Amino acid sequence: MEQVDRIDVYSRLDELRTAVFGESVKILPDTFLLKYDKHVHHFGNGYMLRHKNRHDIILIDAVIKEHKEEIARFRESGYHIKAILLTHADLISQAYDDVDNIAKDLDTTIYIHPLDKNNTQLAAIDEPNDVFDAFGIKVYHTPGHTKGSVAIYCEFNKALFTGDSAIGSPYEKDEYYFERPPIASEQADLGLRESLRSISVDFEHLLPLHGKPQFEIDDEERERIMRNLTKEESTKNL
Repeated sequence: MEQVDRIDVYSRLDELRTAVFGESVKILPDTFLLKYDKHVHHFGNGYMLRHKNRHDIILIDAVIKEHKEEIARFRESGYHIKAILLTHADLISQAYDDVDNIAKDLDTTIYIHPLDKNNTQLAAIDEPNDVFDAFGIKVYHTPGHTKGSVAIYCEFNKALFTGDSAIGSPYEKDEYYFERPPIASEQADLGLRESLRSISVDFEHLLPLHGKPQFEIDDEERERIMRNLTKEESTKNL
């Protein structure tokens, strides 16, 4: 895809603000956002990555009820869901069905960190596997919001999917910022700060579970974002 087309796809905030819940919006080459309704404060985002073979896809946090029909549409179009990656345990209770049933119905494997497995049969997201390699996926353990929270980096599009380890600004606002989630435990908040500091990749796009994503992040902006995410002051509200 040419640069001008990419700009047309994801530079217009209005397109994401007005996106129909559940329907996929192309935000980067072979990367789609599936918006859903507010859970508490911010609209949510599931994501879909398409392999260069144009046959395989993986989903990131896209198990909410608004996503069900779009997932079915992609499967009917011939796509094979190679994996579903969950960034933390909250998605298990928020999913449109029992997650083990979803894995069976979609003929796929759902991955989560073992510390967030919660009596499910889900696979371990912190172990290397061929599917992650094929999609250029690297997983970072970012405990804090939950013990098994993770962030997911895709080297193919230089996008960092933060789950609830970093929350974006509301779609309604024009400015962009990212905050850690409010965490009651000072020790857990310290753990999240330290784990975020360990993410050394030069991401260009930051894609949260809640709040709006930010694109085309340069070195200076990346440093500003990370300083804010790792500051000592805890997040009081969003």
